[in-house]
Amino acid sequence: MGYTLKGVLFLYLIVNLVIQAEISYEELLLFLIIIAIQIWKERYYNSIYLSIGTLAFICIAVPINPAYSVLFAVVLYDFIIYTSISGALITCLLAIFFSIGDILILKNSVILIVSGLLAYGVEKRNKESETYLQTLDNERRLRYELEQTKAKLLHSSKEIANIVEIKERNRIAREIHDSIGHSLAGILIQLQAAYKLHDQDETKSMMMIQKSIKGLSESVELLRNTVHNLKPRENVSIEYIHNIIDNFSFCPVQLKFLGDFSKIPASHLEIVSTNIKEALTNAAKYSQATNIQVNIDVNEQYTRLYIKDNGVGCDHITEGLGLSGMRERIRNVGGSLSLSSKEGFLIVCLIPNRDRSGVFESLNSG
Repeated sequence: MGYTLKGVLFLYLIVNLVIQAEISYEELLLFLIIIAIQIWKERYYNSIYLSIGTLAFICIAVPINPAYSVLFAVVLYDFIIYTSISGALITCLLAIFFSIGDILILKNSVILIVSGLLAYGVEKRNKESETYLQTLDNERRLRYELEQTKAKLLHSSKEIANIVEIKERNRIAREIHDSIGHSLAGILIQLQAAYKLHDQDETKSMMMIQKSIKGLSESVELLRNTVHNLKPRENVSIEYIHNIIDNFSFCPVQLKFLGDFSKIPASHLEIVSTNIKEALTNAAKYSQATNIQVNIDVNEQYTRLYIKDNGVGCDHITEGLGLSGMRERIRNVGGSLSLSSKEGFLIVCLIPNRDRSGVFESLNSG
């Protein structure tokens, strides 16, 4: 657009000079200098200083031939494109000053106004285009960064799954060692003592054997509960959770669902089922409850697990391996766990459903 405007103005000046028939060497030299500056500026070095130089030569040429005043519009266009308000204002004042008393003042004023409006429109369009390109570049950069982040997350998901599995194994190993291991060691000592006392005091020996049998039965039950809390090999579903509730014989359990159960990611559903088993096991051991309420609420943002019994509760909550394991599982997927021991025992797990198809889903398959 700028080339067209300048070409028309220079053509208009050439026509006027030709009509005048007589052109002095000074006029011709100034015309060639101004043309050379414009060509150099457009093709090699676009600088505001060249526009200032053009303005200076126009001021020299106009007193010689007023027809050169039309070129003020060329410089005005450049200054507006450069967003130089002072340069544009000086150009307009010089154009008015050199046109006072000249019959071309009206025509030159119209040309200046048209040139200024055209330059303003082009400059505004250039800014919008530059802003659009910057926005496009930022969007492209952010998209590349997002793809890189996604690739890193997918690459590390298998390692996360391994870490979670190792932590769960360590938890089970600690529970077996701290509970079952100590119990079996005590039973072994009792059996050894009963064996030695068999010939001396058969009655006491039999009592020790009966006590060992009872302790061994409790250890087997504890081992069964521990193994029951291992990660299930079968697919986790609503039926699987129903089976957990049905197989719990300590006291009645009311199970309620709210929301679209299909919105729970497979890995989250597995955590929910594991935490339900852990909570029921703890209730059977410590709560003395006669009723347990289990609610699972699901929406687009989160999955909420609510477990409440009417047992004795406790004054101070001590997090053993079971509760700490529940908290760790919830924390690994960005959720939170709340506990309360007033009027029974309350467990509330909140799991955000922030990635139903990405990293968390891969944990289940890893």
